[in-house]
Amino acid sequence: MRKIAIPFLVVLIITGIVASQALYKVDETQVAIVTRLGEFRESKMSPGLAVKVPFVESVTKLDKRLLRVDAPPSSLLTLDKRTLVIDAYARYRITDPLMFFQALRTEGNAEARVGDIVNSNLRREVALDLQSEIIDETREEIMARVTASSKLLDIQRSEAELLPGGLRDSSLSIVIAGKAVAEGEDAIRDRVPTPDQLESIINSSSPLDFDLEGENFRYRVPLNDVFGIEIFDVRIKRADFPQGVASSVFDRMRAERERIASKERAEGAQIDLEKRAEVDRKVQIITQSAQGDSARIIGEAEGEAISILSEQLGRDPEFYAFTRSLEAYKNLLESDATLILNVDSDLWRYLESPLTPADR
Repeated sequence: MRKIAIPFLVVLIITGIVASQALYKVDETQVAIVTRLGEFRESKMSPGLAVKVPFVESVTKLDKRLLRVDAPPSSLLTLDKRTLVIDAYARYRITDPLMFFQALRTEGNAEARVGDIVNSNLRREVALDLQSEIIDETREEIMARVTASSKLLDIQRSEAELLPGGLRDSSLSIVIAGKAVAEGEDAIRDRVPTPDQLESIINSSSPLDFDLEGENFRYRVPLNDVFGIEIFDVRIKRADFPQGVASSVFDRMRAERERIASKERAEGAQIDLEKRAEVDRKVQIITQSAQGDSARIIGEAEGEAISILSEQLGRDPEFYAFTRSLEAYKNLLESDATLILNVDSDLWRYLESPLTPADR
């Protein structure tokens, strides 16, 4: 019994090893490339379990999702000769697994190649833009141009001539390369040559790329036709000043803000003084006018009072003298003072023999 079990166990182990080498699983997020001794055999695009020749064929699995490549930070020179450290990333997808495998083999190689392409196009684009444009709202337009440029791959004229249609191949794009210009002028970007220029380029026998009127021509083919990948988006994560000049730039920015703040404070103080002087002048005018009106009204009132008093005094002088004496008596009696009167005074006269209505 034991002799039968041992061979069975050996066969079971060998079967398991062969099965593990013959079967492989493809996830729904992957595609698989099967090679036999390094030579392509087939590609597995749909998910599920598949079979290969054990020990002879090998499987390379590739991610078919949208992938991300973080390009290393680069110190780039702008059109106005300013240096910026730009950190960018790109998103790409494997569109042709077979071509990808034949050209790049692994995703690590693809990341390195995509990073180089993005950095090259980013460097060319930044050289045609001002520093303020890169860090301002126009960054979106710059990224759109870099993305469109990264979808194409620059090749030499000799490589372009080897295409199926040669220099007239439908996949080939020929453009006149842009270039930086003197400060204060608009940059010259890539542009399509005229039909006459295009014919001259195609018919030129010179191997150089810049033999026509001093222009530099770029021969470009879709990235998908060469590497089996497509770049969908390129974005700048960070655009900073170099570490060596960052402190001086911040000092200049701080000094500029302090200058603007001082100017604003000085203008505010001047406006404050002007407003205060204007208000004080108006207050003085209003006060003086009010004082003049008050003195005039008081004078008119006193004049009217004197006129009324004179008129009433002229009607009955004796009654007026009597009422004034009564007011004096009242004031004197309300106080604790001792009063000594002369027998010839008016106060004594009314106390001694007050007049009756008949006497008046």
